[in-house]
Amino acid sequence: MDFEAPFIEAMQQAVSPSEADVLVARTAILGALAEATKPVLLTEFEDRWLKAVGGQRPAERTKFTAQPSTDPGRRLADPDRHDPHLTVLRGRHAVRRALAQLVAEGILGRAEGNQYETQPERIPVDYPGGSSSAPVFVHSPYISDQGITPRFMAVRPLHGEGSEVLLPIEELLSGLDPILGTRGMTMVRESRRALQRGLYLASSSLLAAASEAAWFNLARAVPAPPQALAKKVDEGRDVAEVIRLTEQNLRDVKPSPGNATITEVVTQAHMFREVRNYALHPVEEHDGDRETWLTETGATLLAIAARRYFVKMAGLRNRLSADQPAAR
Repeated sequence: MDFEAPFIEAMQQAVSPSEADVLVARTAILGALAEATKPVLLTEFEDRWLKAVGGQRPAERTKFTAQPSTDPGRRLADPDRHDPHLTVLRGRHAVRRALAQLVAEGILGRAEGNQYETQPERIPVDYPGGSSSAPVFVHSPYISDQGITPRFMAVRPLHGEGSEVLLPIEELLSGLDPILGTRGMTMVRESRRALQRGLYLASSSLLAAASEAAWFNLARAVPAPPQALAKKVDEGRDVAEVIRLTEQNLRDVKPSPGNATITEVVTQAHMFREVRNYALHPVEEHDGDRETWLTETGATLLAIAARRYFVKMAGLRNRLSADQPAAR
């Protein structure tokens, strides 16, 4: 039977998930995973979605039944969007779309296993008087079937770029607690997570915010700080002025930590400040030069340079703290 175009169009709309359907699916998925101690079946997400929207699975061995139309020229009436057969199909698509979003965001990945109960790995164990195997459950993302050793390759030319040029986050942060502080350390960690998920504006902005935290901590190390600097540090704002006043004090330290080093960190500090102001206060016209720092390439370059920058700031802080009598 060839169904009329209006009926097919109505069926299409009835089973196509809305943005709200996908949002409900996302919440159902995250709720199920938060409660789970093992990988969750896809059908569990679908069941949770159905429960959330007040639906249910249709009775077994039943089909959707179309009703005759009362409109002239129409054989079949538009389907009821809430019919169980159509609701379960809409939920299936909503769950898959939400899963795809969560995978793309790096929040979840496919686990090993299928519709059957997950089987344990068995570790051979010898013991006095015999041997056996101990069952263990270690849940890892799906890479390949058991017993298969796959190969991997890059899907685009790397040309020396990529994760290999980025220090692991804990190596980047090693020894930087005093200059960054607790909040600064957190911002650098979250900047890396944002970079890995393609959130480049967030990544660059968080690094710039960590730079501000570092400058306030550097200013706190100035011995006998002038009143203007102490006031700005207490207020916790106007980082440009904090940088300017701290720079003046750094140049008075004897022996000098080096004018080139001071100039380098100050220059990078102002660049970070420009990035943050441009990213978080979108009132200026589009600026291609500053926009570059909010792209994949720019955000990655900032992440690569961050360790060297913060290490130099930590060195300046140590000079201030260790040589207080010689300062000013």
